[in-house]
Amino acid sequence: MTKKMLVIDFDGGLLKSRPFDIAHKEWFRIMAELLRDQTINEHAFKEDYFKYVHEVMLKYLGDIDEASRNAFARNIYAMGIVEAVKKWDLIDEFAEHLRTLKKKYHIVLVTSAPALAVDAILEKVHCSDIFDIIIKSPMEKQPDKKELFEELIKKYGKPEFYIGKGDKDIKTCKGLGIKTITVNWAGQGTEKGNFDIQKPEELDKILERYSFE
Repeated sequence: MTKKMLVIDFDGGLLKSRPFDIAHKEWFRIMAELLRDQTINEHAFKEDYFKYVHEVMLKYLGDIDEASRNAFARNIYAMGIVEAVKKWDLIDEFAEHLRTLKKKYHIVLVTSAPALAVDAILEKVHCSDIFDIIIKSPMEKQPDKKELFEELIKKYGKPEFYIGKGDKDIKTCKGLGIKTITVNWAGQGTEKGNFDIQKPEELDKILERYSFE
């Protein structure tokens, strides 16, 4: 029988949000210093922050093509995440549980983190062995999780579950017909999945229920 896929959330699932939040704020701090405009820091806290990334890059780089602006911006962010992430950001119990599930499932990472940062992050937290498939966000594109899920489905088929904190990715997965499991061990969200768990071992009952479908 072909193994089914479990998609894992990087930020808020496998890892605490701390390094991503630090790198996000640091990006705006760096650009505020370079452009000598401290109001740039205020954009870090806005929901639609990426449009301000474009504005900042236009000021800093001039009117070069969008792909180059994105790549430049995301390189800075990628370096920030790799610098910030520490071993204690890993949810150890979840990582170990995923290793036990590899016997029955393909463990998949779909992440909007900059592509160049992903392998380095996994190496720093000693998790390079966990994922069978990794779908990364291209450096030259604005991060779009829906596109990444669609890429996964096109290449490998629809996954059995998405497991992550209750952020907008839950809505995205539901819209694509992917069953979802929300967790709260690395960060709280406002969305609820089809299932909600408090501990990694609670996954087993849910997966067992769907193992013969």
